[in-house]
Amino acid sequence: MKKKNFNQNFNLGPTGIFFVLIFAGIISCTGQKTNDKVYEAYELRVNGHADSAQVLLQQFTNENPENALAWYELCRTTQQLGMANPREIKTAMDEALRYINLAVENDPANAWYLSYKGGIETLHFYMALQMGKENAAEYLEKVEKTYNLVFQLDPTYYENKLTLVEFFGGLPKDMGGDPEKAEKYAGELEQADLIAGAKARELLMPEDADYVALWEDIIETNPENAEALQALGRVYLFEENFDKASICYQKAIDLNPSKNALYLDLGRYHLMVAMQNPALLDSVAPLIDEQFQKYLNSTPEPIKPMKAWVYRKLATINKRTGNTELGEKYINMANELDPFHTPATGKPGKAIYSPPDVVVHDQGYYLSPF
Repeated sequence: MKKKNFNQNFNLGPTGIFFVLIFAGIISCTGQKTNDKVYEAYELRVNGHADSAQVLLQQFTNENPENALAWYELCRTTQQLGMANPREIKTAMDEALRYINLAVENDPANAWYLSYKGGIETLHFYMALQMGKENAAEYLEKVEKTYNLVFQLDPTYYENKLTLVEFFGGLPKDMGGDPEKAEKYAGELEQADLIAGAKARELLMPEDADYVALWEDIIETNPENAEALQALGRVYLFEENFDKASICYQKAIDLNPSKNALYLDLGRYHLMVAMQNPALLDSVAPLIDEQFQKYLNSTPEPIKPMKAWVYRKLATINKRTGNTELGEKYINMANELDPFHTPATGKPGKAIYSPPDVVVHDQGYYLSPF
């Protein structure tokens, strides 16, 4: 598994912080009673009016300072606005952390709020790494502390534990790496869940290990496990075997249509090939377009911020390949759908756009693009 093919060029790069908080997958409802104003703000936000949503939520939280759901939604709204403007991302993430802390303060038994707080703290850790701060490891300590509080409330938040395995096992010690902690968390996951345990073990395997065999063995006895098929497809992407990756991803989507964002990863694979070798853009542009169009036409229908992100990428590609007119058309479509969509290379995840009372369990990778 040639992990360094993409990692060397994209780890902690200029758009690195936008690869994070990638949530997509198994969705379950919380039991918290929602508030009409919070839902009104959410609907505004996912329909292209995040600025109005923020104003509504700020007013609502001033009047209802004990409403944890409102603070959580204000956190996500502020995060979205920050992601739309990279120059404001640091300020926005500081505000988002303040708001999610207020959500946790008002509902301390809510594991999802704590998990989301850990994700925001992870963004701060990532930014500290990018800025070369000597105390970056201290940010990771905060992430670990928060996630351990999550585990006390709900030990099935495997995605959070996998994040700790990835950081502790994949970073050098001066950046917070700790092989002993990585092994500890990996062992706990192997005892708790087949797929999560295999993902943890994969993260700690040497580069020359047989990653394909790891997942093929699991799929042999679990042929309809969409998570395992996705994991095998990811391995094939790192091995630059797009055809086999595509087959695995399509099987995963067929089993679980909510995984339709995997089409975006297939398109991003070709996009990253072009980013590494710009001379190939003309030849891979149709391949990117093919996968992105599959996503746009898939079911469940993508929400407006996700469509906007796709159209922005298509706009950039068409402009760079000389099709300026189509590029302008796509960027206008993106801005019409959601003027506050992110320009990041990494695709947004479901957690930031899911309804306020919905928990999204998913494990995304922070030190690799898929």
